Amino acid sequence: MEKIFSNYSLIRLISKWRLHLFIVSIISIALGVFISSPIVITPKYKSTAIVYPTNLFEYSKESTTEQMFQILLSSDIKFKMLEAFNLDKHYKLDRKDPQFITQYLNEYDDNVSISKTEYESVEIKVLDKNPKQAAAMVDSLIKFYNQKVAELHKVKQKEMMEIMNKAMIEKQKEIDSIENILTEIRSKYNILNYNLQSAEITKGLLSGNKQAVEIYKNMELYGGKFKHLDSLLNNYRKQYLGYKSSYEGALREYRKNISYALVVQKPFPADKKSYPVRWAITLLTFIGGFIIALIVIAFIESKKAKVEA
Repeated sequence: MEKIFSNYSLIRLISKWRLHLFIVSIISIALGVFISSPIVITPKYKSTAIVYPTNLFEYSKESTTEQMFQILLSSDIKFKMLEAFNLDKHYKLDRKDPQFITQYLNEYDDNVSISKTEYESVEIKVLDKNPKQAAAMVDSLIKFYNQKVAELHKVKQKEMMEIMNKAMIEKQKEIDSIENILTEIRSKYNILNYNLQSAEITKGLLSGNKQAVEIYKNMELYGGKFKHLDSLLNNYRKQYLGYKSSYEGALREYRKNISYALVVQKPFPADKKSYPVRWAITLLTFIGGFIIALIVIAFIESKKAKVEA
């Protein structure tokens, strides 16, 4: 065969067998047209959306775009799509099949594409034989993504609310305990305000007021304890207010109903199929047929050369 190509130029070989090659080419093109037709390959329409993450917090070294990418690829969303669009029937799969989940995930991954762009956005693409369903599936993916993030967000905020509520309850017990002690000191020993009373008692002692003398003795015995507890109480109240503020902030976040995806390109039903690319299939079939024909011709010429020799 190498001898054939060395003795005859490719152009002379094609010229000699031009009729046969022409027939093979016509058959190859016809075969390519047939293979790429709706009879053999079901045409699919593509719907695309481009979204940016928003209202997310970065965890560790993972960017918000990576968070969005991972959530959109999660199994939870894939199975929500299964139920929302009855994709088992749509993809002609049998739920009773032991390998149903594997088959479904493979089919889903063949038709749904999630990818990060160079501009830190996420591109969502869906291929489907129904252009309206393709667009609806992209919309639902964004919707389910928002729901999933909201669920995760609410779980986090609920945990914070529970922690802060527990801290408030414990701190309130400490406040109540100190207030009870201070109330007892106030009622038994007439110590109401250490700093203000100190000045008044000094004036009373100078004037020989018996009540001032009695309060002064009480101040000596219990004033230090009163002052310490009063300062501790103020500190505990500040801590309580801090916990309360954190609790209310978490509650506001928990009650929020916001979007976590900024859609910059909305999906729409395509009016032209994206798959298969008929011209590409036809071209490849033509090239393949032509090359095979050349190989066969070269083989035939090689055999003839041996017989003649």
